[in-house]
Amino acid sequence: MLQTGEIVIIAILALVVLGPKRLPEMARKVGHWISELRKAAREITAGLEAEVSGLKEVRKELTTPIEEVKKPFTEIRDEVKGLGGEKNKKKRRKPVSGPTPEDAMRDLEQMEAEKAESEKEQTPAAENESDE
Repeated sequence: MLQTGEIVIIAILALVVLGPKRLPEMARKVGHWISELRKAAREITAGLEAEVSGLKEVRKELTTPIEEVKKPFTEIRDEVKGLGGEKNKKKRRKPVSGPTPEDAMRDLEQMEAEKAESEKEQTPAAENESDE
């Protein structure tokens, strides 16, 4: 927006360019144009709001039957999930606590020992093949 100093400078320039006789006439014309623009903006806004409300009504008319069709399937899905949840609760128990760092280290040592054994078993077989 224009600041007060800028408005004063524009008014002085308009007075110099248009003169004291034509300035009020031009101010009325500018005011008339602004009111026409505001009126057009209000009409456009009202038209858009009417269109949007029409679209909202159409959306509501379309979604209502869809929701009615979805409802039985949703109820069935919820029932099936409820039955599955009860079976899973009986079969599986959640651990009281997770693995400790000691458990992880023990598992790592065991995996490394198994890997070393499998490498030893493969190495003599490879040597025997190369000797022949």
